[in-house]
Amino acid sequence: MRFRLLLVFLSVLLGACSKTNAPVRLDFIGNTALTSSNRSVGPNDTLTTRAYAVGNESPLRRLRIEVTYAPGLSPILYPLPLSNFNLDNAPGSQTIVYLDSLITPIPNSPTYTSPYKGGEYIFNNRFSARSTSGTELWQYTATDAAGESASRAYRITVRKPDSAAVFHNYAVLMRPRPATASDTLRNRARVFLNLRYGLLLPRYAVLNNEATVQPNQKLIDLVCVTSSTGGTIRLDGMAADSLARQLSGARWPRANRNATRLLRTTLSAAQFADARTTSSFASAFAAATPFTRDSLSTGVLARGSVVAFRTGEGYYGLLLVGELVPGTAPLINCSIRVQK
Repeated sequence: MRFRLLLVFLSVLLGACSKTNAPVRLDFIGNTALTSSNRSVGPNDTLTTRAYAVGNESPLRRLRIEVTYAPGLSPILYPLPLSNFNLDNAPGSQTIVYLDSLITPIPNSPTYTSPYKGGEYIFNNRFSARSTSGTELWQYTATDAAGESASRAYRITVRKPDSAAVFHNYAVLMRPRPATASDTLRNRARVFLNLRYGLLLPRYAVLNNEATVQPNQKLIDLVCVTSSTGGTIRLDGMAADSLARQLSGARWPRANRNATRLLRTTLSAAQFADARTTSSFASAFAAATPFTRDSLSTGVLARGSVVAFRTGEGYYGLLLVGELVPGTAPLINCSIRVQK
């Protein structure tokens, strides 16, 4: 009922400032806690957008979100002196399909009658900003059963103070959901991570019914997994034995499963902070030992653990486990250093 009352309120509020004769209408709900227009943010900031769609004649059918990252997501290894850097050599822009999903609008019912024949739909998007300097153009498109659509967009700008460092560093907060034995990766929360980019994606950005987001699977190095009670947390590479029974070849082809190796180190937090070069990351990896038989999973993690990794593309780095909260609402906060 509260959700339907919210839609009634939105219908009045947004109808006063938007055209109502378009086949489809899409608006961003704006307040101090929501992102609805262009803004500058910090690296890896957590942002929320609430999108509200209306189908005036035909039922709403699909919501699609695309993000264009410029100048791409790759951290840039700048030359010394910096004056030698040529903008023509910067990575090109990179667009990913963040969401592509069929939707079911709120229908008419005895307790709520929509003023719109095509129904109404609200989507809450909680996401992390990029970890490298650059921009993100977020474009939302709602489409109805007749093929009519409406789009809205905004631009996020990120400026990272230490972009000229010879390694890439960032912090990432992951909130896995406790999973029962029958759960699949499709049902897990925002836990998919690209280690080199610092890109965190929700499950619907890598798995959907139409397989239109499968290209994003090649970006994923890790998934954060909990026990059924949330009492333990681990990190798995996508080619790990522990994930084999949860990943079908149709939904996540083997060609899309990055073999990210994860090894146990004896490094302290201070030693992690002192590691600043590719050679130091590679040396830590060479001296580390496997957590598991296949070396593609960390097993149970603890606060203060330092994990050495090598991505499927061959990039070395270190991951320090900071805050780790097990339980019914588990979370893990990690600091990551990786070669550019």
